[in-house]
Amino acid sequence: MQMNHFSEHDNEWNNRAELNCLLDIFTISSRADLKSEITKEIERHTKSLALFSQYPNVDAEKLKSSIVKLSELNVRLASTSGRIDHKVGQIDLLKCLIQRSSIPGGTCDFDLPGYHFWLKQPLQHRREQINYWTENLVAIRESISLLLEYIRSSGTGVSKIAACGVYQQSLSDQQAVQLIRVSVDSTSPFFSEISGGKHRFTVRFMTLRETERPAQTSEDVNFTLNICQL
Repeated sequence: MQMNHFSEHDNEWNNRAELNCLLDIFTISSRADLKSEITKEIERHTKSLALFSQYPNVDAEKLKSSIVKLSELNVRLASTSGRIDHKVGQIDLLKCLIQRSSIPGGTCDFDLPGYHFWLKQPLQHRREQINYWTENLVAIRESISLLLEYIRSSGTGVSKIAACGVYQQSLSDQQAVQLIRVSVDSTSPFFSEISGGKHRFTVRFMTLRETERPAQTSEDVNFTLNICQL
């Protein structure tokens, strides 16, 4: 999402931020085979959605459309060749940025003159190159966005109260929970910390302090809880 945001505001500083996001993606993808993991998740969601066809009140047309979308994304993922990060080894500019970006001030014009020369190229030229470098990320981005959309919409918000700033709930062994969402009013002075495991989770509401670590509030806090399971 960050990368998409910066790509919509095309100038030198947004291109810098966009490339920083791209380097983060490459770093994460180098640690695991994301394509394989996403493919497995798509197949799992497809099977889960297919089970809903047995329920009488399900919107059959919408369900069919969702399954088709997932199937199409799975085909697109399968058609992409190589790992996500394989272009890093081919593009000298990206390799230099990876080596220098972790150093404070490491990407200044003195250390990376080629990078700053690239930043002065016409916007259209930079945009074409970035699009080329990221073309194999499109199917993965769309897959993740669609999967998250399904997961987030699978839970119904329920009003809860965290007594003295703490709320704890047990989880059923029958079905795994993919996501827990906690929402508070935008004017609330508290933020939530969520911890948990396979059998239960805990939500603590904290207050931010300038010179000390955040502290748990002693007040009762009203919030909305979504337990997302698909």
